[in-house]
Amino acid sequence: MSRHQPFAAVALACAVPFTTIAASPDPVSEVIVTAARIEQPIADVIGSVTVLTHDDIQRRQVQSVQDLLRGEAGIAIANNGGLGKLSSMFIRGTEADHVLVLVNGVRVGSTTAGTTRFEYIPVDQIERVEIVRGPRSSLYGADAIGGVVQIFTRDADGPSVSIGGGSHETYDASASFGLKGENAWLAVSGNYLETQGYNACQPSPTGPFGYTGGCFTDEPDDDGYRNTSGVLRTGYRWGETAEVEASVLYASGHTEYDGSWTNETDFTEAVYALKGKVAATSSWDLTLQLGLAQDDSDDFSDGTYRSTIDTERRNAGLQSDWTVAAGQVLTLGVDWLDDRVDSTTPYDETSRTNTGVFGQYADRFGDHEVLASVRNDDNEQFGTHTTGGLGWKWFAEDYLAFSVAWGTAFLAPSFNDLYYPGFSNPDLAPEESDSVELGISGTAANTTWSLSAFETNVDDLIAFDSATSSPQNINEARIRGVEAQARTQLDRWSVGLTYTHLDPRNQETHKLLPRRPEDAGRIDVSYGTNAFSLGATVNLVGSRYDDVGNTLELDRYSTVDFVGRVHFGSWFVQGRIANAFDEDYETAAYYYQDGRSYFLTLGYQPQ
Repeated sequence: MSRHQPFAAVALACAVPFTTIAASPDPVSEVIVTAARIEQPIADVIGSVTVLTHDDIQRRQVQSVQDLLRGEAGIAIANNGGLGKLSSMFIRGTEADHVLVLVNGVRVGSTTAGTTRFEYIPVDQIERVEIVRGPRSSLYGADAIGGVVQIFTRDADGPSVSIGGGSHETYDASASFGLKGENAWLAVSGNYLETQGYNACQPSPTGPFGYTGGCFTDEPDDDGYRNTSGVLRTGYRWGETAEVEASVLYASGHTEYDGSWTNETDFTEAVYALKGKVAATSSWDLTLQLGLAQDDSDDFSDGTYRSTIDTERRNAGLQSDWTVAAGQVLTLGVDWLDDRVDSTTPYDETSRTNTGVFGQYADRFGDHEVLASVRNDDNEQFGTHTTGGLGWKWFAEDYLAFSVAWGTAFLAPSFNDLYYPGFSNPDLAPEESDSVELGISGTAANTTWSLSAFETNVDDLIAFDSATSSPQNINEARIRGVEAQARTQLDRWSVGLTYTHLDPRNQETHKLLPRRPEDAGRIDVSYGTNAFSLGATVNLVGSRYDDVGNTLELDRYSTVDFVGRVHFGSWFVQGRIANAFDEDYETAAYYYQDGRSYFLTLGYQPQ
C-alpha cells in the first residue's frame, strides 16, 4: 500500500483555494430541472447541485457511471471489482437505497433490491447528469433521502463514430446520428463495450465455515463484462404551444463475478419514456409523462442456470405549472407508480402501487427567493406518508448568496425487505428523515464556488435482525457534513475542486456508518486549445470502515488519472491512463480495484 501525506493536509490544500479559483461563467446561467421539477438557472437553486454535461463526460474519458460520479461533492462509491460489478452510491452519508434515480424523468431501479444498477447504465449514452443533494421526497416521494440523480440520454447532434481499446482486452465502439429541424428532432446512438476484466475478489480470511466476508469463495480468474446499448430520442414541437418527445434507453449484456451461489448474470436495463407538454395559456403549462423501467437478470453458476429476477416500474405523472405573477410559480401534480416483480423466487407479493399528490410554491422577490413544497403518498403496502420542504435564499450581492433549507423524506421498504420468503417483514414502517442545510455561494470573474453544511437525522433505519432472521426498524442515524465545490476558467486552463467532510453515525452504537469516508476530495485540472487538450484528475479518499461494527478498516487512498486528446480536423485521438501510479486500494473489503490501466480511442466528430 502506498504511503501518502496526512489526508487533512491534502484536503485543506483542496478546500482553501475554492474562495479564489473556481468556475467559468457558463455554469451560473445553466438551467437545471431536477431540483424543483421546473426549469431554474443553477444560480437560483436553493441547495447543493452539480451538473455534468456531455463535454464533461468526453473530457474525463470514463467508461462507467460510477467512475463518472466518483469524487463529486457528497458522493462516495463502493464497487465490487471493476466494470459491470455491483456498485453502490452514497450521497451525503445516507444509504445506497436513499438515492432516487431518474432517467429522462422516469423512476428507475430494482424493486426487489431497492437500488439502481449504475454499473449497467452505459455512460456513452448519457448527454447530461443532474445531481441534487439533500431531501426531495416532498417533490418525488419515496427514496429521495440523500438526494436525486437524473440522467438524460444522448441528444440530437451530427454523426460521430469512435473505436478504442486498452487494458484487460477492453474494447469499445460507438456511433451516433442526429437530425434537428425547425420543429422536429431525432437522435440515434449505439455502443458496444467488452472487457476480459480481472480477478474481482480476493479470498477473505478463513473461518470455521470456510471463507467469510467478501465473495465467500476463491475464484482466481478474470471476471469479464460486455454491454450492448442503444438510445433513441425523437420529438416534435408546435411552435410555443406544445411539444411531445419519446425516448428509449436499452442495454443488455453479461457480467462475471466471484460468488459461492452464482457467478454470472445476463442482464437487461431498459427505460421507455413519453412526455408531452402543452402551454394551455401564456402563464399555464401542463406536462404529462408516461414511463416504463425494466431491470431484468438471469443468474448462473459456471453456466448452470440458477434463477431469474425481472422487475418493472410503471410511471405516470401529470404536472401543472402556473406563473401566478412575475417570479411566482405554483406547481401542482400527481404521480402514479406501479412496481412489479416476476421471479423464480416465490415472493409473498409481486406488485404494489403508489399515488403521490404534491404542490410547490416558488417566489423570487427582490433579493430573496423562497420555495415551499408538500407531498402526500398513498402506498398500497404501508399506507399514507406526508413530507414537506422549505427553502430561502438571499442574494446579498450580485456575486454572493446565502441559503437555508429544511426538508423531510422517507424510504419505502423494498420487496426484499417486505416479501422475500422466510427473511422478510411485511410490517416494516418506512424510514423517515429530516434535514437542514446552510449554504453560501458566489461568483467572481470566471469563478463559481459554494460551501454547504448539513445535518440529516434518519429514524427507523431498516436493518437485518439476526435474532428474528428478518429486517426490523431498529436503528437511528445522524449524519453531519460539510461540502465545498469550486470551478474556474483561467484563459485555457480549467480547474475544479471538491471536498467533503462527513460524520455519519449510528446513534444507537455511535459507530460510523460503513463505506462512507470521513474526508474525500477531487481535483480536476485541464488545459486545452482547438487542436489538443490535456488533463489530470486526483481523487483523495480517507479511511472508512466496511462493517457496521467498525472492526474492518479500509485504508485511505489517492489515485491520479491522466487524459489527452488531439484533433486532426474532424478526427481525433484520445487516451487515458487511469490510476497512473498503480495505487493498491479497495472500496469494498476483499474486492480489488484496478491498478494502472490505459485506453486509446480513435474517433470522428464534425466540428
